[in-house]
Amino acid sequence: MRKSKEKVKILSYTDEKFTAEYLGELSLAINPSSFALKKEIKYNEDKEAGGSNSANSFNSYGPEAMSFDFIVDCTGVVEGTLESDKVSDIISNIEAHLYGYSSEAHRPPYVKLAYGEILFKGQLQNMDVDYQLFNSQGIPFRAKVSLSFSGYCEKNEQNKKNGKLSPDMSRVIVLKEGDTLAALCQQIYDNSLLVGELARFNSLNGFRDIPAGTKLLFPHLRKG
Repeated sequence: MRKSKEKVKILSYTDEKFTAEYLGELSLAINPSSFALKKEIKYNEDKEAGGSNSANSFNSYGPEAMSFDFIVDCTGVVEGTLESDKVSDIISNIEAHLYGYSSEAHRPPYVKLAYGEILFKGQLQNMDVDYQLFNSQGIPFRAKVSLSFSGYCEKNEQNKKNGKLSPDMSRVIVLKEGDTLAALCQQIYDNSLLVGELARFNSLNGFRDIPAGTKLLFPHLRKG
């Protein structure tokens, strides 16, 4: 028995946690031949006057981006297509799943794409449709669809994913046995001399002998 080929599946959701499905599952009749995944790192650039080079410090990860092209074909050569299938109807269905405005969420849907080992969560950024192969009445039998998505990750999940300390983000830290403010300031801000400012910010009488279990807020530092 011949095993059916796995199809690209696209699911849309009305919530940012990807739990409330919107309009069900969308499968592509013809899989894309390739997928392009883009990742970005953003840096702060501190350029000295007259200098040609810059010392870059990490700022944040930019959203991932996914893009791919696929063909919608209603000529009758694609397995599973019906004589009654129309390119315009299929395109409208794709738009409804990815581009349409959800009155429940008050925005276009969040999107999850699954194919083999690929799992991408995001939201539609661009959709381009190139209609091709028209009959004498101007009805297209084929279209090339280009989709690009901007990645989306719910905040709690993003914090777990990054798992990095950065002076550009505020955070609450619970002191453990053996922790000192000086060591934590050095680790987070690369400056142990900020212990006095941190103690005043957290309304402490000093920065020594702070008991384990104390919760302290390490604020974002403004540069310059």
